[in-house]
Amino acid sequence: MKRVILDEKKIRKIIRQQLLEDISLEKEKKESKPRCLTTNTIPLDDIVGTSKDFNFYVSNLNKRDGGINGMVDALDILRTLRLHPHINDGGEHLSYDLMNHLNMFRNKHYYDETNGDCLSAMDKVIELYKENEHGEELVKDIEKVLNHKDPTPRAKEYLKRCLNLIKER
Repeated sequence: MKRVILDEKKIRKIIRQQLLEDISLEKEKKESKPRCLTTNTIPLDDIVGTSKDFNFYVSNLNKRDGGINGMVDALDILRTLRLHPHINDGGEHLSYDLMNHLNMFRNKHYYDETNGDCLSAMDKVIELYKENEHGEELVKDIEKVLNHKDPTPRAKEYLKRCLNLIKER
């Protein structure tokens, strides 16, 4: 039978190494929490957007720009594209704007004043879209538009990129 003899010096060394590893793991966990900096933070007002300012899009069709409200309007128009004969690009412009708008929230955070935390802006976009009276779920609404035959292949590529941006979060 093999005998292992540990003296006090070796025991202290092993304990010290274990404690240092635990401390370094705790620091890594703390550093993974998102930090709200001025360069990576978007105000909540920019995420929500305006609710009453409708802008002219094409004849007899108005749309809100920016924020969740603009995204809801864009997806509603894309869902009912066949009812709007004045949109002659097959929804490419709307899909492109939606993709760029979602890209604006990628890798950004917002400061939640209620609990004092810095949270992902894309998570808040998804949450607020679901709470909107005209939106169900952002991913489901985009997939509904993708299943329609009216958008052009290019518009569908932009919408697929939108799904990728949401899933990357």
